[in-house]
Amino acid sequence: MTILQGAALAHKAKIRSIIFASGSGTNAANLIRHAAENPDFSVAAVICDNPAAGVIEKCAALDLPCHVIPFESSKHNHEEKIRTALAHYDADWIFLAGYMRILSAEFIAEFYDSALGCARIVNIHPSLLPAFRGKDAYQRAFTENVPESGVTVHFVDSGIDTGPIILQRRFPRKSDDTLESFTARGMALEYQTYIDAVALLLQQLQNKNFQEKRA
Repeated sequence: MTILQGAALAHKAKIRSIIFASGSGTNAANLIRHAAENPDFSVAAVICDNPAAGVIEKCAALDLPCHVIPFESSKHNHEEKIRTALAHYDADWIFLAGYMRILSAEFIAEFYDSALGCARIVNIHPSLLPAFRGKDAYQRAFTENVPESGVTVHFVDSGIDTGPIILQRRFPRKSDDTLESFTARGMALEYQTYIDAVALLLQQLQNKNFQEKRA
C-alpha cells in the first residue's frame, strides 16, 4: 500500500492522526510508513515548528503534507495557527515525534477523551519515565552511568513527561558504550516501541467498541 492509498483510507481508520515534529523526523517517517501498511492507523499531515527541520524533506519524499508553523510571538498565537491547520483534516489524535514545544493545558484539553481518561495526544520520550524527564535524556542517563535506560510512550498531560504510560522498553548500558553508541541503541528502540504502542492503542479502542456494542 502506498502513502496515498493509506491517506485514502483515513476516514475508515480507528486512529486518524496528525504528527507534530521539530527535528530530523525519523520517528515521524517511521509512523508515516507504518500508517501506509495499516488501514486502522492513518497520518494525515505533519505540523512542524522548525523551518530548518529534516522532517520537512522526509514529508516531501513520502508525499505527505507538512505545515511549517514557526513560533513567532506567543504560545496562544502559535497554537491558534496550529488549530487553523488542523481544521483541514479529519484527525482526532496527535502523535508527538521529537516535538520540542510544550503544549498548553487549553490545547491539550481540546483532545480530552473521557473514555480514555486523558487527551488523545501521545509522546515518545527517550528514558524510562519518570527518570530523566525533559531535555537531553540520553545524555543525562549516560552521564549518570545508569545500568540501563529505555524509551517510554505516554499520553500527554499538562506536565512535562508526566502523563500515563502506554509502553516502555529497556536497553542495557554496555561497558564500552560511548554517548553516541548509547544514544543510537536508544533511538533504534524508539522506532519499534512507537509502532507497538500504536498497536496497543488500537487494541484498546477495539475492546472499547466491542464493550459498547455489547452494552
